[in-house]
Formats: sequence, C-alpha cells, structure tokens
Amino acid sequence: MLYTISKMAKIVKIPVSTASYYRNRHNDFMPSTGSGRKKRYKEESLEALKLIVELANKNTSTEDIEEALNQTGSRYIEVQQDNNNSLTTVQQQPIQQIKFIKLLDRIANQKKEIQELRKDVKEIKKYIDHNQLSWWQKLIKRN
Repeated sequence: MLYTISKMAKIVKIPVSTASYYRNRHNDFMPSTGSGRKKRYKEESLEALKLIVELANKNTSTEDIEEALNQTGSRYIEVQQDNNNSLTTVQQQPIQQIKFIKLLDRIANQKKEIQELRKDVKEIKKYIDHNQLSWWQKLIKRN
C-alpha cells in the first residue's frame, strides 16, 4: 500500500508539518515512488515514521534514532540509470544492496589487478632465470 505524507501523519497521529520534518530529517529510510504532489510512500516508510515518532517522544537524539533505523531496516537511496544520456528510470534500492554491488565491483577490479601482478611476477621470474642462466654460462666458459 502507498501513502501520502498527510495520510501517514494521520495514521501516527502527528501534524503533517512534523511528519514532513521527520521525513526530511530521515529521508534515507523512507522509500517512495513518484515525485512532487504525486509522491507516495511505501509501507516501510510508515513503519520508519512510527519508530521515529516513538523515539522522538522519548527525547531520543537524532543520532540514536538513525542508529535504531539502521538496525531495524534498510536505508534507501535513489539510483538513476542512464541509457544514451537520458534518464530512463528512477528507483530506490536498499543501501546495503548498493554497498554489496560496489564491494563486488571492487573485488572484480582487485581480481584483475592480481592477474596482472601475477603476469608481471611470471615475467620477472623468467627474466631472472634467463639472466642467472647467462651468468652460469659465462662462469662455465671462463673455466
């Protein structure tokens, strides 16, 4: 189910201005679709708002609220996909998933780097072996 900010405010029994303030303050935990007046919030946003209100009523610090939100759910950020320099979709994905994808990219880059280093080491060994052989050949010729 999708909610407007005013509907969520009504559900948790707070003023719309307060709900908007909490949304702006903790936007990363409030997945939504659409934009402007057509923006709608997902069920996860309502749950996050309920937790925010509960903790705010206990005079919990913003940092502690963020920590609680981190522990209970995923942080969401907008991801834009470009094809031929034109915006095709805007979607929200859990930040954990994005961090995982970035980690996989980093691992892939490191794997390529390791392969290149192994190739370099192999060439260095070949060079050393060749030079040592040449050194031994020179020594034998002298004797």
